[in-house]
Parts: sequence; C-alpha cells; structure tokens
Amino acid sequence: MIKILLYYKYTKIDNPQEIRDKQYDLCKKLNLKGRILIASEGINGTVGGSPDAVEKYMRETESYPEFKGIEWKISEGPDDAFPRLRVVVREEIVTLGLKRENNDVSLEHKAQYIEPEELLELYEKGEDFVIIDARNEYEARIGKFKNAIYFDIDVFKDLPKQIKKIKNYKDKLVVTYCTGGIRCEKFSAYLREQGFKNVRQLHGGIHRYSEITGGKNFEGLMYVFDGRVHVPVNHVNPKIISKCEICGVEVARYKNCENAECNKRFICCENCEKEMNGACSNECKPKVEYWRKRREEKAKRKMNLSN
Repeated sequence: MIKILLYYKYTKIDNPQEIRDKQYDLCKKLNLKGRILIASEGINGTVGGSPDAVEKYMRETESYPEFKGIEWKISEGPDDAFPRLRVVVREEIVTLGLKRENNDVSLEHKAQYIEPEELLELYEKGEDFVIIDARNEYEARIGKFKNAIYFDIDVFKDLPKQIKKIKNYKDKLVVTYCTGGIRCEKFSAYLREQGFKNVRQLHGGIHRYSEITGGKNFEGLMYVFDGRVHVPVNHVNPKIISKCEICGVEVARYKNCENAECNKRFICCENCEKEMNGACSNECKPKVEYWRKRREEKAKRKMNLSN
C-alpha cells in the first residue's frame, strides 16, 4: 500500500514553468507518481508513494512561499494507483470554461465554508437547504450526498450552462460540494455572481467530510481519479445507489469497455463483465478479442525492446 495525497491551493504564481520543473524533479527524486497541474492561479495535484516519500514531499512543497498552508487530504491506495508521473503547466488548475470567454469568475466572490459538522447538523435537524454536486455526472452516478442535485455533464467547464436549471433556488440556502473542495471555490463564486444570495461550500469536500463525520448521509462511493476508481465514504449507514448497466443489479463498480474504439466508462457487476467479455454492449463484444490481441502484441514488443 502507498500513501495518496489530494491537494490544491489557489495562489498567485509568477513562474509556473519554473515551479513545474521543481515539482517534477522533487517527485522523481522521491519516486512519486500521479498528476500535478500548475498555473498562474495555483497548484492542483494527486500523487502517491511511500509514507516517507509523501511526508518529505509535503514538507518540501510547503517550503515554497506560494504553497505554505496547503490542506492535504491523505488516504491509502494500492501500489499501482498511478501508472506514471505527469507534471504540467495549464492555463487553469481547474477549468470552469469562462476565462476563454473573457468572463472569468472572481475567487474574491467565493462562498464561505461550511464545515463537515455543520452540514451533518443540517441533515440531522431536517433544515431546509439545497445541496448541489459540482462534479461530473459519472462521479455522482456512483455516489452523492442524500437529496443532492447533480448535472448531466462530463467536464467541469459545462457547469455554467446548467445554472438555469436551479435558478429557483436563488433565495434558499445552497451548499456546494466536490471531491476535495477545489471545484467549489470557483463554482460557489460563480453562483454568487449569478445572484444566489446564501451560498456555502463544503470545506475539504467529500474527502474531509468522511474523515470528520464518518460520512453519514453520503450515498454510494466517492469517485477518484486514480487506480482505485472509487472509495468508501459512509462508514455509518452506507448504501449502494448505482446499478449494473447490463443486468440492473445494485453494484458500485466502474470499468471501461475493452473495445478500444469505445472505451466507455460504465457500471458493471463481475458476472456481466465475464458474460460480456469486458464489453459494454453486444455491439462491442465481438471487437474485444481483437483489441486484447493488439494490447498483448504491444506489450510483447515493449518487453523485447527493454531486453
């Protein structure tokens, strides 16, 4: 098992490429794998490695003046959680899609945090509030907060187009959430700029809520962007909300269609995976063996070259 870090910090970075190079060298030295995004607006990363390496990475990264005070979310995962290391410079560390329209959201307008204990109390007392998922549909499909509203989007930048669907809630208490908090910094600000009067964002996202409250009122599993794919959140009264897309049995298990031309991400039980030979549909099923052979041949060539 390895330690996995999830983190972000919005902060002004004057030299993203220089920071990128330092981060890359640090991760290579510590044998960390994962993905780190650097932009003029900050850093967003998820990396994994040995406990000692992760500790050294946190200490070294926080020595940068820009990154002092990062809130680290730490969990455990398998050794193969990340296939490689990627450290890249991007225009944004999370893309709401407004910057290219010269209408970027201002983080000065972001909502105040609501702490995990406060959100739990809203549920326990039966308070009148609206909870909105800032993640993609495929993430919410396998796990979300009780009564949460989520949108049929595959990328974060499509979220602003969905706001008209919740315009009737502008005068209500609105709580936004995401995996670790990064998307809600921008999304909550955008809601306030669109006239929502009482917006709060969940501090630390689902990850921190699970750690502090035990995850009560979160239904299903939390989707993560590493080899684990999804992890438990609710250790109090867990339930499964997703179903196998082939047979309909309740299951929380994502996989990708093994027809490489399709590669659809879908929820599937183990029995149907075997019956469908890893395909998501009868149309894809005949093509699976072809692509398996292609992958095997590629692996053999790679092995021969390394020898």
